[in-house]
Amino acid sequence: MNSPSSNPAANRQRLFVAVPLPEAIKKAIGTWSNEIRDTQPFRKWTHEADLHITLQFLGDTEPSQLPELIDALASAARSGETQPFRLTLQDVGVFGMPKQPRVLWIGLHGELDLLSRLHQATVSATAPLGFSIEARPYSPHLTIARSYTGSEPFVAPQHSFSDKPLEWDVNAIVLYRTHMHERPMYEEVARFPL
Repeated sequence: MNSPSSNPAANRQRLFVAVPLPEAIKKAIGTWSNEIRDTQPFRKWTHEADLHITLQFLGDTEPSQLPELIDALASAARSGETQPFRLTLQDVGVFGMPKQPRVLWIGLHGELDLLSRLHQATVSATAPLGFSIEARPYSPHLTIARSYTGSEPFVAPQHSFSDKPLEWDVNAIVLYRTHMHERPMYEEVARFPL
């Protein structure tokens, strides 16, 4: 059996860059999520502490890459392409087959053009370090649950976040580390003010 020091892959950290959410927004989503769990059978629910808006998934990363990565993200956050902006939660949606969805999510409204610019600045900053850009178009959202397991066709839970808008100012990005099989599973590595 290899010890972590003799197995370089064991030292890698699974990382991603995201827009963090304020605690009050996380709490509101967590409360709603808990209210619908009994009627919405999904295999995995997002812990409220883990709620975020992904900007870029980086994957398994060598610890030796962290200093350069942190410098690149700090530069992206300070660049002329990025600035603080406002987002609002919108309606609930799904990815996958409507009757048997893979993902239950909450959509976003507000200054989405600035969110897209922040995404682009992030992927541009990390590309020289060897991190790849996803082929599919950027589709920002908040993942609430995964893998519908119900025997009846899925019916979306009734909630319109526009009835009582939940909005906040985005003023930072965060580099997160994933701890698989833990709850919550995401740890903040570094925060970069816009």
